[in-house]
Amino acid sequence: MGKIQFDFKQGFQAYPGGRSGPSGDKAPYVDYGTGRPDKSRYYSKEEADLEWKHVWMKSWAFAGLTQDLADVGDYLRYNLGKESFIVVRAQPGDDGLRAYYNVCPHRGNRLVHNDFGHTGNACFTCDFHGWKYNLDGSNKEIRDELIFRPEVVCDRPGMTAVSVGVWNSLIFVNPDPNPRLTLLEHLDVMPGHLKDYDFGRLRVLRDLEFCWDANWKTALDAFIEFYHADDVHPEAIPVSEMLECQYDLYGHGLSRMIIPIGYVTSRHEDRDTVNEALKMFITVYGGNPEDYQHLKGYEYKQAMTDTKRKWGKKHGYDFFDKLSDDQVVDDWNYSPFPAMTINVFADSVLLQIFRPHATDPRKSWYNAITLCLPVSDDTTQVLDLNSFGPEAFGPAGWKGEQRPARYIPKELSEFGYLLAQDVRRIPEVQKGLESECFKGTRLSESEIRIRHYLAEIDRLIGRLPSEPST
Repeated sequence: MGKIQFDFKQGFQAYPGGRSGPSGDKAPYVDYGTGRPDKSRYYSKEEADLEWKHVWMKSWAFAGLTQDLADVGDYLRYNLGKESFIVVRAQPGDDGLRAYYNVCPHRGNRLVHNDFGHTGNACFTCDFHGWKYNLDGSNKEIRDELIFRPEVVCDRPGMTAVSVGVWNSLIFVNPDPNPRLTLLEHLDVMPGHLKDYDFGRLRVLRDLEFCWDANWKTALDAFIEFYHADDVHPEAIPVSEMLECQYDLYGHGLSRMIIPIGYVTSRHEDRDTVNEALKMFITVYGGNPEDYQHLKGYEYKQAMTDTKRKWGKKHGYDFFDKLSDDQVVDDWNYSPFPAMTINVFADSVLLQIFRPHATDPRKSWYNAITLCLPVSDDTTQVLDLNSFGPEAFGPAGWKGEQRPARYIPKELSEFGYLLAQDVRRIPEVQKGLESECFKGTRLSESEIRIRHYLAEIDRLIGRLPSEPST
C-alpha cells in the first residue's frame, strides 16, 4: 500500500470529480483552529444550564415518526430533559400534527404516561382531577366547575402549544412557539441531499432507549466520527472504508460523514482479492458472487451496486432509480443539530437521538431506532444496522406489519453487535475526561464535526459570531 496523502483543507473526498453530483460534493472547509475544547463543558452544571436555556429550549429536535400517528387521536410522548411533550394527530396530513407540553394546567399532572397511545373521545383527560382537553389543545371540560370561583378559570386554560414540523416522515419539535428558523431552514442542505429517499416506506425494526453514564455530548461525539472504527468495529474493515471518509460541515450546526462501503479499501495491502465478507453481502442481497469474478477487490463496489439495485426492483422500490450508485451502497451519515445522527442507506436507516438528563450533566438519554424497507418474499433478510457484524442481518421475510415496542436493554447483547461495542466505551470516556490529568480533547480533522456542533452551541449562547469562517 502506497503512502496516503492528506490535505487538511481538502480532506478525503469519497467521490472525486463530482461522481455523485452536487449532493455528494465536498463542502467548503471551515477552519475551527487547533485549540482543545474545555473539558468542563462535558460535565459542568453551569454549562448544562446554558445549553438548556439557549439550545434545547430553542432548537428543533427529533421527536418521533409519522407512521406512529396514523389516525386522528394517535399520540406519542417526547421527553426532553426535565420536560415532556405530546405530539398528536389532530387532523389528517402532516399539517394536522400538533404538539404540546405534557402538563395539565390545573395542578401540573402529566397528561399521558406512555410512549405511544390513542386518545379516547378525541380528547386528553387528566387522570388526577378529570379535566379534559381537545386535540387542538383547548379546554373541553373542567370537572365540577361550579366549585371554582369564576376568576380562577375564566381564561379556560388549555394545553400549552409548541412548534412541530415534519420532514420525510420524521417529526421534529421545538419548544419555542416562535422559532428563529423554520424546520427546513434548520435542516439546511439535508432535505435537498436526501430528496430522492422515501423514508415513509421504512418501518421500525427495533426501538431501544436507555440512560447511560455519560454527558449527551460525550455520547454524540462517538457517532459523528469514524476514526474509532478500526479499533472498535474491526469486523467492518473487510467491507467498509475507515480512513478515507468524507466529512462535511454545513449551516446551523448540520454536518455529514460519508462512509464508502462494498470494496477492499486502502486499509489492505492486498486490494485485488475479494474477501468472504464482501461475497456474503452479495449473497444476502440475492446476488451470486460468481457473476462478479471478473472484478478485483478494489472494484467490487460495482457488484454491490448492481446487486442492491436488483434487490430494490425485486421488492418494488422504484425510488432506487433516482439514487446515484454511491447512494445505493454507501452510508451517508447526517447529524442535524443539536444531537441526532441519521445513517442513511438505500434500504435502511438508523436514527440515533441524544438528549440531556433532567438533573445530572454526567448522564444522558439515548434512543436508537432502526428502520428497514419491508421485503416482498419470505426468504430475504433485512439489514439490522445495530449489528453490522457477525449478526448483521435480521429476520427473513420481514414485512414490518407490527411496530415493536420501545425497550430498555438489560444486557449488552440486546443493543446489537455493533452498538454494544460503542456502549461499552462511552462511559469510560466520560470517566477519563474528568481525570485531573486530562487537559482536553485533541481533535483530528476526521473529528471536525465535533468542533462544528460545539461552535454552534457557542454561537447560540453568545460566545461566537453568528457565522463561522471559511
